[in-house]
This record gives sequence, structure tokens and C-alpha cells, in this order.
Amino acid sequence: MSKYDLKDIEARIEAMLAEKGPRLGKELAEDMRDVPQLALWQACYQSRKLHVSHFASYYLRFDITREDQVRLSPSILRDFLSFTLFGLPGQRDKMIERQGTLSNMHREISREKLSVAQSVMKQVFVTLGREIRSQLCAFIAGDLAYYLAHNEPREHMASGEMVKGSDIDIIIILSEALPEDVQERIDTEMTALKNYYLRHPEYRHEIDFICKRKSVMERQFQYSDIHDKIASKIAYESMFLGGSLTLYMEVRDAMVRTGVDRLIEADFEHALKDRKHAMQRLLEARSDMIDDETRSLFYFSQERVEFS
Repeated sequence: MSKYDLKDIEARIEAMLAEKGPRLGKELAEDMRDVPQLALWQACYQSRKLHVSHFASYYLRFDITREDQVRLSPSILRDFLSFTLFGLPGQRDKMIERQGTLSNMHREISREKLSVAQSVMKQVFVTLGREIRSQLCAFIAGDLAYYLAHNEPREHMASGEMVKGSDIDIIIILSEALPEDVQERIDTEMTALKNYYLRHPEYRHEIDFICKRKSVMERQFQYSDIHDKIASKIAYESMFLGGSLTLYMEVRDAMVRTGVDRLIEADFEHALKDRKHAMQRLLEARSDMIDDETRSLFYFSQERVEFS
């Protein structure tokens, strides 16, 4: 268990909820800064008195730091902090109301970031002409595709600059007929826009993009190595952003034809079982003696800076 008295922590949580109403995990963490996040999470999930409401959608993630293990996103810690609401018996109506407000907030943040993505693609498309635009498509992936975007400040790994929450992942697919210089133009313009939105104080968005041929995308549906798997699951969870809808649907149809959609769904089921086992292991761990392997179950290695 833990050197921290979980019953004492639970009593403090109950008092906080009685005073302030239903609270997110991160709000409880802010109210009780002396309690480590794992001990707080343990107290919440071992309690038989607290009501718990989740409002995240879960999707597949490959943890390349743990031998490409399949995981669920959001991580257990991110889910606890940002997407789980705790309340007391008798606060059901307040919990429903608060959850609706929070869900709408994440939806609005996602819509704002999607608007940025659309603006970026419009700026690129306007320079290409209608004929070229009819032979490419762009789609969005990650948090935005599930309307789970957040604006929690975090450090941009490459530059060290602070950015606003979820990154904006854009994938651009080109038909084979387009000449090579078109892809080079798109890469150049996207890089310039990426730098602009990263450094402009009004935005501070991290835009990640990749531009590739349709044949490359379809070859990745072989799902043979970690790079293929990541590319496939990004296409699987994607949301159409712009360009040729016909081309985008051809990519979606190829997923069904190759059967990669079923492989991704099987990996999701595996990750779901692993999540249940991980939560059980974390509930039994002593938060003051936790080893790195067990801690890695709580959040992804890429989140270490964010949650340290």
C-alpha cells in the first residue's frame, strides 16, 4: 500500500467535495498538493463512498519506450486528472451538470484547434490550385479526432518552448500522379506554418505533420513493424480535414480491404485488458516505494516532463 494514510486522504477528499461539490482529479490534486498523485488516485479508487464518472474516449497508443507495447490513451494519470469527476452520494445532479460543462469545454478546445488546422490547410491549398487539390487529402488524428483536446501548458520537446496543450497532428496524402516538387512545396510551406503557430504568442500550438504518397500509406497497412502500426492506427482514428474526399475514402476503403482495421481493433482489446491489470497493480503498490516499471503504467514516458 502506501506510507500515506489512504483513509485520511479519503476523508480529506470527502470534506473537499462536501465543501466545493464534484471535482476533477486535477482539482483535488491542486487542493491537496502535499499528497502524491498516485496516493490520491489510490484513495479515490479504493473508496467505497465516492461516485466516479469518466468522460474520456479511449484510443490506441504504442509506447515505443516499452518495447512498442500497446497502451490506451489517455494514460491512467491523464484520465484521472482531466477526464474523471468525483462526487459524493447526493451530488448526482451536480455531477451530471458538471460533466456536461467539462465535455463541452474539451469539445470547444478541440474545435478551436481544428479551426487552426483548417486555417493551415487553407493557406497551403490556396497556393496549389484546384487540379492539385483534387489529388491530395488531409486528415487529423490524435486527441482532436476524439474531441479530447486540452490546453494544459507543456514543454515543446524540440525547442523547449511552452505550448498550449494537445498538439495538432495533420497527415497529408498525395496521389501518385502529383510531381515530386509538389510534395517539396507542401513540406516547405507546412514547416513555415508550423514555426509560425509554435512561436506566435497568440497561438503557441504545436503542429505535427507528415506528407506522403497514397501508395506509402497503403503499404503501411501491412502492419508489419512499429512504424506501420502507428501510421495505420493514425489513419484508423482520422477525421477528414480537406482536399479530395474521394481520395480519403479510398484510403479508408483500403483499411477494410487489407483487414488492418480488425488488427487495430484486436490491439485495442488487448490494451484494454492491460489497462485493467495495470490499474489493479497500481492500486496494490506502495506509492512511496514504487519502481520505475510500475510507475510507467501510470503515465507515458512522453508525459514525464508534463507531470513532474
